[in-house]
Amino acid sequence: MRIAMNHRPIHAFRLPRWVPFLACVVLALPHGASAQSDDAVEPFLGTWSGVFTAQEDDWWTAADIACFVGCPRDMYEHLSALLADPANDDVPWFALAAQSNEAWYAEFEAQMTETGLQVREDNTPESDPKFLNCQPYGFVRQATNPLPMEIVRDGENLLIRYEEWALLRPIYMDGRDHPEHRTHTLLGHSIGRVEDGVLIVETERVTADRISDETRIGHSGELTGIERYMVHDDPRRLEVTFTLEDPVTFTGQMVITKTWLYTPEVELVQDTCFQQPGKP
Repeated sequence: MRIAMNHRPIHAFRLPRWVPFLACVVLALPHGASAQSDDAVEPFLGTWSGVFTAQEDDWWTAADIACFVGCPRDMYEHLSALLADPANDDVPWFALAAQSNEAWYAEFEAQMTETGLQVREDNTPESDPKFLNCQPYGFVRQATNPLPMEIVRDGENLLIRYEEWALLRPIYMDGRDHPEHRTHTLLGHSIGRVEDGVLIVETERVTADRISDETRIGHSGELTGIERYMVHDDPRRLEVTFTLEDPVTFTGQMVITKTWLYTPEVELVQDTCFQQPGKP
């Protein structure tokens, strides 16, 4: 189900940081890969915006609107099926989104370890470091945040500039491996490569943090993530499949999908702690 969005300026509807993660964006499947470039990295460069700040684009689907920061793939597939079923034509799309969210969460909860269940119990909204200390998001929430990002070259490597929290994330493309001894950080250590037109980014050495605001699901420092980015055209967009594993908190995999549109006209704005609700 595709619906036309009202035309609104970029950043006109910036929701506060505490908007739930799994009020989720489910994202459209590829409609054909972008033309290949002799420069393997070039297709991924530029500024990319999600539905949250590119609402004027009529490409977005009703499913995209239901979730603007990426969704578990299982939820995506379930919601897509519900939206395509004529029997649900009279059911509000937000009700279908809630139904898909509940179905996915019940399935994933069965994969959580005892530690994972305890982490979720401890992850109250009041204990979130971003509210307590104005601390930026950890790896997962940052990589799926709803604000625009820019991917640029940094010598042989790539650098992702996130508008959210004004963070910089290096992606090492020079063939190095993860270091054996490295202090864990919020965004961890990321190495990348391009294979058959797909940018593959592997990340580890992340500090324990949350995966989701609404569900309060968390992860340990043993979390690893593999992002697979593809560029498609008509319209030009960047799609990621994000596979997470953490033997401490869940036994299976969590796979998240997200899409950005190419928005070369967008300039990232300075994001500061002063924009966070409840902070002076």
